[in-house]
Amino acid sequence: MGWVAASEYSQAQSDPPAEHKRDIMQHMNADHKDALILLAKRFAGIEAQEAEMTSIDRLGFHVRLRTQDGMHGARIAFLREVSDRHRPGKCSSRWYGRRVKDR
Repeated sequence: MGWVAASEYSQAQSDPPAEHKRDIMQHMNADHKDALILLAKRFAGIEAQEAEMTSIDRLGFHVRLRTQDGMHGARIAFLREVSDRHRPGKCSSRWYGRRVKDR
């Protein structure tokens, strides 16, 4: 099976935010668009007028950004891996942002 051994695949565990992914993205996009814009500026170095979270996993999330010169995508890493499957939807800035080099 490709580059993953069958034994590793059968022992793999799901990503902690996986079962709440849709709820987390809906919540962030409905209630925290301003925070997503600020996170994109701070950690991806992109000035955006609009932002939408498009994906989330245990290591970070992707955003789609509307800027003056068009649409851009960015990934923002969490400071540490999300490992608690009971708290992935809790809003907390302590999870956000490994700074990437400004453009």
